[in-house]
Amino acid sequence: MQAFPPADALLAIDIGNTRVGLGVWDGDGIHDTQRVALEHPEQWRDALAAACDALRGATRAVVIGSVNPPNTRKIRSLARDITGLPVLCVRDDLPLPIAADVDDLSEVGVDRLCAAAAAWERIQAACAIASFGTALTVDCVSADGRFLGGTILPGLQLSCDALHTGTAQLPRIQPDAPASVFGRNTRAAITAGVVYGAVGALREIVERFATELGEWPQLVLTGGNAALVAELADFVDAVVPDLCLMGIALAYRKAAGQP
Repeated sequence: MQAFPPADALLAIDIGNTRVGLGVWDGDGIHDTQRVALEHPEQWRDALAAACDALRGATRAVVIGSVNPPNTRKIRSLARDITGLPVLCVRDDLPLPIAADVDDLSEVGVDRLCAAAAAWERIQAACAIASFGTALTVDCVSADGRFLGGTILPGLQLSCDALHTGTAQLPRIQPDAPASVFGRNTRAAITAGVVYGAVGALREIVERFATELGEWPQLVLTGGNAALVAELADFVDAVVPDLCLMGIALAYRKAAGQP
């Protein structure tokens, strides 16, 4: 891959399965973040234009991390038109920001790798990264900064949707903080089961990471439902909503040799 010049400012774009996240990275870190639903493409242009206005610097770049190829092509073209800058994709144009010890690196989502890289860059020690999006991924990074893989589960909303579509009478609900573990009606029972089930799964997975590593990894949560789960899980070390955007920016900075 080609060499890249150091950039004063970066527009990081995270394209997921249901939302696109945008944020500007510069000397102040990640800021001016936005989230736009992929089902509303009419909002993409406004979001990109607002991000472009915040992108100030003598040397600028636009970087995409995506797990959604069809929408990547559309958003990449739109970003190029609005910013007038080359738009680079992590993995296709930029090296991945973290070394990985997995069977097939091409199967691992860029979002998981970028979030893991950003967490380890800050912690510089063994860590676990749980991303609460459409899917719930719980990944592990070794003390020396290698991505070791992890687990993939249905996210909170996907679990709620599956109960609705897979049964005759269960309603579709939005995940929320349970009032009690004793669900006294159907909606409360689904809420308690899905949310406390995710907390329990998270604890079990991280404990098994710790057994394999021989030490307890620091646990970082990100994604749309991260704050909800963290309120119920006293073993969480940090909640970082923009972790993936930070990792996307980090991919460019590493490629450009920036500290």
